[in-house]
Amino acid sequence: MHKKGFTLIELMIVVAIIGILALIAIPNFISLRARAYSASSKSAGRNAKLSQEVWFNEAGGDISGGYATGLDYLLSFDKNLTDDTDVTFLFGGCNASGYTFTTSHANAPAQTFQFTD
Repeated sequence: MHKKGFTLIELMIVVAIIGILALIAIPNFISLRARAYSASSKSAGRNAKLSQEVWFNEAGGDISGGYATGLDYLLSFDKNLTDDTDVTFLFGGCNASGYTFTTSHANAPAQTFQFTD
């Protein structure tokens, strides 16, 4: 009579192989998430930079206005700036001669990106 199934050694080898693969995959997954958070913050900053330029042109440029001083003004041109609620914008000097703002992601606070003109 033949018994069908796997031996204990075969099962232990399969479990060991799965464990080794997990040891390789988990750190890669964590670094991939960190890069995705940074990319989200950079993307939001680039979109806000474009909205700043549109705001400047709509406000009359150097003649009557300047650059937007907050995110609320930019949302009239790009409502997607707040899609990722973990991205924060910090506006610095914004006037007729230029602007400065930074973006960062709540899950990757060590990385901030500065945008200026």
